Amino acid sequence: MKLNSLPVNDPSYLESMTEGVMWFTVRSKNELKRTVDRLKSEGITSLRLGIDCAEFNTKRGLKWYDWLVPSLAESFELELCFDNFSKASRRSACKKHSLLEIVEYFIHKHGQHFTLLELWRNPENRSNQDYAENIFAEDIVFVTTWAKHLGKKVSLGRIQTIDFEWITKLISSQFLQNIECVEIDKEEEDLWSSSTKFYERTLRSLFAAKGLKIEIRPSVKSPVNFQISTGDIAC
Repeated sequence: MKLNSLPVNDPSYLESMTEGVMWFTVRSKNELKRTVDRLKSEGITSLRLGIDCAEFNTKRGLKWYDWLVPSLAESFELELCFDNFSKASRRSACKKHSLLEIVEYFIHKHGQHFTLLELWRNPENRSNQDYAENIFAEDIVFVTTWAKHLGKKVSLGRIQTIDFEWITKLISSQFLQNIECVEIDKEEEDLWSSSTKFYERTLRSLFAAKGLKIEIRPSVKSPVNFQISTGDIAC
């Protein structure tokens, strides 16, 4: 059973076979352990764990994730979802490790705790002409290839309609042979309500024409974000 993305104080927030991402910010270890016990009591066995790359680029964030991942892995099957610096402005004064360095760190340090990771495209890259002309200039492409080389399965998350040309270039380059799943983002654009099904069908047709067996997964509601009390700070 997986955790969905409804608020945790809603009695219906746990449903079978839903696809939410959980974000555990740097807070109380004791409080988080109580949350884990609650999830286990509800029969949850699998979590999609959000990794905030900007949070990682802090001293407390690094220590927090080094404790969090193995702690959660004791109770759940994990899929790690890497937010590709879409929140980086909050940490502008911090030393920034690249997405490649962060993913490589998690694979080498915690790779025994997960087999699948999901990479989110940086929204700023959508307007970068260099990336539009050369898909291999974008970090998510190289990171995917490297993670695959290191033995991990990789999914692409938060793909939008505006990414259609980018996706077609990935198909032509045979890059998508490295991808297990594509998650279509239904939250960021107002036109999704009318275009999602058509977009899905189009991608499925393109994938089938190239013999690509890639799962297409529509996103769900806003991800769960556990804002745990400030007592017993972890780091």
